[in-house]
Amino acid sequence: MKSFYKNITFLSLIFIALSLTQCNEVTKSCCEEILDFSYTNNDSLIEFNISEAQKCAKKYHKRPEFLQKISQIYYFDATNDYTSEQLISASKKLFLALDYINSYFSKIDIVKSYDYQYRGDIYERLGDIYKDINSLKSSAELYDKALSDYEAANDEEKILNILLKIGKLYQYNHIPNIAMIYFEMAEEQENIPNNIYRKIIDNKIITLYELNDYKSADSIFKNHFNIKNQDYDFHSAIGTKYFYERNYSMALPHLKYCFENGNMQEKLVFSEKLAETYFNLNDQKNEMLYIQYQAKNNSIEIRKTPIKLDLEKLYDTSYTIINYNYDKSDNKNNSLIIIILLTIILSIITIVVLYVIKSNNQYKEKIRNAEETISGNNDIIQSKDKIINDISQKLVSLETNESFDEAYQRFFDSAIHNKIKSSFEGINILTKNVQSYNKLALSTTEIQLLIKTFNKCFPKAISSIKKEFEITPSDIKFIILNFMNLNNVEIAVLLGLTYGAVNKRSNKIKNIFNTKDDLNIFLIDYIKSNF
Repeated sequence: MKSFYKNITFLSLIFIALSLTQCNEVTKSCCEEILDFSYTNNDSLIEFNISEAQKCAKKYHKRPEFLQKISQIYYFDATNDYTSEQLISASKKLFLALDYINSYFSKIDIVKSYDYQYRGDIYERLGDIYKDINSLKSSAELYDKALSDYEAANDEEKILNILLKIGKLYQYNHIPNIAMIYFEMAEEQENIPNNIYRKIIDNKIITLYELNDYKSADSIFKNHFNIKNQDYDFHSAIGTKYFYERNYSMALPHLKYCFENGNMQEKLVFSEKLAETYFNLNDQKNEMLYIQYQAKNNSIEIRKTPIKLDLEKLYDTSYTIINYNYDKSDNKNNSLIIIILLTIILSIITIVVLYVIKSNNQYKEKIRNAEETISGNNDIIQSKDKIINDISQKLVSLETNESFDEAYQRFFDSAIHNKIKSSFEGINILTKNVQSYNKLALSTTEIQLLIKTFNKCFPKAISSIKKEFEITPSDIKFIILNFMNLNNVEIAVLLGLTYGAVNKRSNKIKNIFNTKDDLNIFLIDYIKSNF
């Protein structure tokens, strides 16, 4: 009789092994489909790959190459989806692509330049979407993240393009002082192609006129403009020049050219200038045409409000919840087989368990004794847990009573602070030879450790600054390094940037804080008052 039940148990184990093998083959085939993905795939194959990705077992998410490929699939699908009617769908896919590539980063030892460039592309596409719905803060933060990744990838072309894009974003939102910072940062880059340099100069001229700095704008206009190259940027700059000089008849043809050839955002900007131009020329008929255009555009923007609210909510949550559910419709036959096998196995196991319980009454007492022992041990464990929780609460209470000076000293005694400070001992770095000390640049891990250490010592500092000022994530590392009383040369070395770029960023942060004081002094006073 006992041998009979042993045989039944053995058969049940065989059934379990067969079912698990079949499930494993399904997930293996899914993973292989993902790893074979190429950007040349057509739309139907893209949808198939997304369907396969949802079926893959979570164990494959530990493989970096899988995470990288599935990120590319979602990114490629999102860029195909990019229309005004599908902004939410495209954004969700881009956030999924971002989640997967961030997981990929966390599982590899060395992040290559093309990996940074790819993640920068995701940030830039997301920034484009939030720019299209006139969400200045969200798009500026996403573009700034893209800029950081392009700088890490040392991609000169993309750095130039994103600096221009950020500058124009602030320009169209009537914040010319911030726009000028980004145009000047672009101008300081090396190996600038002629066509890009021309765009930088054109936008600087427009921004200077908007800042009422007519003298500087006229000087640049005379030195750099070539009337033979009458492209969109030429008409934009010269039209703006005549407009601010109140020479409306000369400005009119150039403003009309920009309105007729610009994108939706540019059309709105130039419709405002054209309405004012026709008003000053006493042409009420044409003035009303452009006023009506602005009213129509405002009506369109109002109708977009639900989409904008959904996208803003999506940005706040960062869409970190990823669905890995299987698509059962594609595997009806496999599911039916698995259900039948599991039913048989459970039936056999139930029979075996009942037999064992019936034939082993002598062990019941031992089981009861074991349960009593376990119960006693649980009481001991709970008692220890209570003691540990009490100690933890006391430690938290002690930390909250820490003074600013104590936290300040704890930060300056930290390992990462001492490492940074000691790296400059006995070294005299000039602004011209900053690039010669690239070995002193902080790694991504060290920057993250510095931010973590700062937040641990001053837990309210960054949240207070974000709440009161419009700062971007990449501004945080500049703020912390200035708090450490490092000069712009040392910061440039640590971040692997040019002295000019760091100087511009420091000026930008001063403008945001609205202070002319030394940043170190301002930050110490501010953080101390909000400690």
